[in-house]
Amino acid sequence: MNELVTVDALCLKSVGYSETDGIVTLYASGRGKISAKVRGARSAKGKLRYAASPLTFARYVLAVKGNKATVTACDVYDSFFSLTGDSAKFYAACTAAEFLEKTQPEGEYNHPLFLSTLNFLKTLAYSDGDAAEALKEYLLSALAAIGYARPSGKLRDLGNFLYKKTDIILQSLKGFLTVCEE
Repeated sequence: MNELVTVDALCLKSVGYSETDGIVTLYASGRGKISAKVRGARSAKGKLRYAASPLTFARYVLAVKGNKATVTACDVYDSFFSLTGDSAKFYAACTAAEFLEKTQPEGEYNHPLFLSTLNFLKTLAYSDGDAAEALKEYLLSALAAIGYARPSGKLRDLGNFLYKKTDIILQSLKGFLTVCEE
């Protein structure tokens, strides 16, 4: 029997699953990272294909059976579509989504990180600020939210963090942050 679960979530990524379906990775408020199937995500006439668009913040209705979830409905709060028109802002937004996806284990929820990510996307989409500076501020707050930055803004030893995480995070940080010695 399927259990219906409603979550407010940010779509972090979407990959093809079959000829017409897709699998999305969502970061849901109160639940953390969730993978779910979206029927028709790759079809031109798919009713839920917008639910599989990365950076979409929406209320998702999931049918859950065991450890498998399927998106059955989606009401979009914000698609952050305006970011697609500016390559620097879009890159910064994708970096934030990838940081969230790569640093958070499945099923664990970090409220400060979720809010920081949503606020960052909102700032990028609706202000004229510099994308690189906004990304730098986001990464500092994101690192603080996961326990890798000091209140003064200086980074503590990242050796263990970088050892456990992928090279993608290193590339995201490259050029935006400098490590300060005390």
